[in-house]
Amino acid sequence: MTQRILVVDDDGDVRDLVCRMLEQDGYEAVPANDGIQALERFGLVSPDLVITDVVMPEVDGLEVLLKLRSLAPHAATMVMSGGGRVEPDIYLETARRLGARAVLRKPFTRAEMLDAVHKILGPRPSHQPPTQES
Repeated sequence: MTQRILVVDDDGDVRDLVCRMLEQDGYEAVPANDGIQALERFGLVSPDLVITDVVMPEVDGLEVLLKLRSLAPHAATMVMSGGGRVEPDIYLETARRLGARAVLRKPFTRAEMLDAVHKILGPRPSHQPPTQES
């Protein structure tokens, strides 16, 4: 079964890039434009992981983490940030304290993104055809 990842970022280019990275690695990526849409989609798609940016209008990524803690305490979350009003490390440390299982400072590489996802969800199963037993 394909693992589903909800990707939340108000920057369409970043959101699309992360979704492509994940899909190329065999995940199903579900995009969300902001925190409001992420919380709406969370209940509909039951993702295995939520990856969210921090700085977004109306409902930011830290608020998404707080709401998920009350809605689904065991939800796996990862936070990415390039900063905003403060340095990204402050946002990322706050996200860790709020329960994010991994954090990524923007810009990040494809390898860094996938390594963090694999650490949370486990290694991707190899895509080998089933063997026939005699």
